[in-house]
Amino acid sequence: MSFTEILGQKRAVEILRRERAHDRVPHAYLFCGPEGVGKKRTALALAQVLECAAMGEDACGSCPACRKVAHDRHPDVHLFQPVARTKGATAKIHIDQVRELQGVISLKAMEGRKKIMILDDADRMVEQAANALLKTLEEPPGDALLILIAAFPDLLPATILSRSRKVRFQPLSDEVVTQVLMREKGMEEAEARSLARFAQGSLSRVMEMELDDLLSRRERFLGEIGRWKEGDLSAVFAFAEPFAKNAGDAIDFVTYLLEWTRDLIAVKLRGPEGVLIYRDQVPDLEANCRGATLQDLLDQFEGLQKTLQKLERNVNPRLALEVALSRLVA
Repeated sequence: MSFTEILGQKRAVEILRRERAHDRVPHAYLFCGPEGVGKKRTALALAQVLECAAMGEDACGSCPACRKVAHDRHPDVHLFQPVARTKGATAKIHIDQVRELQGVISLKAMEGRKKIMILDDADRMVEQAANALLKTLEEPPGDALLILIAAFPDLLPATILSRSRKVRFQPLSDEVVTQVLMREKGMEEAEARSLARFAQGSLSRVMEMELDDLLSRRERFLGEIGRWKEGDLSAVFAFAEPFAKNAGDAIDFVTYLLEWTRDLIAVKLRGPEGVLIYRDQVPDLEANCRGATLQDLLDQFEGLQKTLQKLERNVNPRLALEVALSRLVA
């Protein structure tokens, strides 16, 4: 992994290159931006560059340190990720994981120049874990680097935000997503481009999905939208029921709703058809716009964003969906 392999994040990579070149790497970074845009890949690329024996502008990729980082075997580079403690529970970062991080970071580096701790999905820390992490940020060891990765940085305590150097990551362009799908999944260009426009800047949304499966889900979604617009509240509750034990599907569905609402806003503003995700549904989008003001649509979009955040924080999926969808029908 090297900086040259990071696609679509030129500004973020430039910041990291510059700070490393001027020996201004802080004790803590916060990589924030949408899911699936390369934050974790960039964190690992930075770790490789910092530990690389060649000490060049980028990692050589061939020295023992580079190979160890690439294969998750470097004794001074550690990746911490959320775990689900019970079946069906949302994965979280727990207090014992932060305690483990603190134990490792308190020791001297074994082989590398720095001890690098990468905390993936840091916005999923439980409160006790966040409080414990703050102590490390307040008194960081001199040879340590902590990289926090978060799609929803506002969920982190302000005290953690203020002690971390924020680096923003942008949604990926359709062109970048298309390139990656062709390179890593062996797709033909036409199929990759069709799938890329549903990615909404997030590679992870489409990397494991087949185009036929996505289109099938979308047809189901569009069918439900039609029933709700008829004011069928019972249909809304019936649809929400299966999500009581499946937060993942609920998150996917709210994401579809956000995309649909985004397109409604674009149509209301008379934006170019090329920016639409559901560009083959223009007549339905225009029909849905007629009874709503721009402010109505903006409020709907904001409400769905809040619902998505609640689902990410393990709020009851059925309750969250029923509340959100009832507002759409009303």
